[in-house]
Amino acid sequence: MRALWESRGLPAPDHVAAMTALLRVHALMTLEIDRVLKGHGLTRTAYLVLVTLQVSRDPGRPLGQLSKHLLVHPTTVTLVIDQLEQAGLVVRRAHPSDRRAVLAQLTPEGRTAVDRATRDLAETGFGLGDVDVPLLAQVTRDLREVRTGASAAATSSPPGAA
Repeated sequence: MRALWESRGLPAPDHVAAMTALLRVHALMTLEIDRVLKGHGLTRTAYLVLVTLQVSRDPGRPLGQLSKHLLVHPTTVTLVIDQLEQAGLVVRRAHPSDRRAVLAQLTPEGRTAVDRATRDLAETGFGLGDVDVPLLAQVTRDLREVRTGASAAATSSPPGAA
């Protein structure tokens, strides 16, 4: 991709090569993750909500906090919580100190569901197949740096803005 991009005189060939490589890996991972989660009746967002609740220090998390943590629109979190609640995997409860906030909390069935889905995802390497551990560690370190650079770019003014 990089060579083709550069041969056409297009800007930032290294950046576009990295972007397309990341998007391809993302697509491959999400295909496998979605396949596994479908067998559990879960979407990716539902699974991420369940995992976030599972690893939380507190037994419940405010819906707004879930939205910010997962980088999804608050309406999406509300819809997913509705679905998870209907399935008996989470319950809503009032926030103990903020009457405006609603907390989502895992049920025992939710804990069982997320444990099973996680076990099955782990068997597929969470969509990464059999990439070896040293490479995974290196990718994680490298992507941490990329995330920092991308985060800085996301908070700056768009190109051409006055």
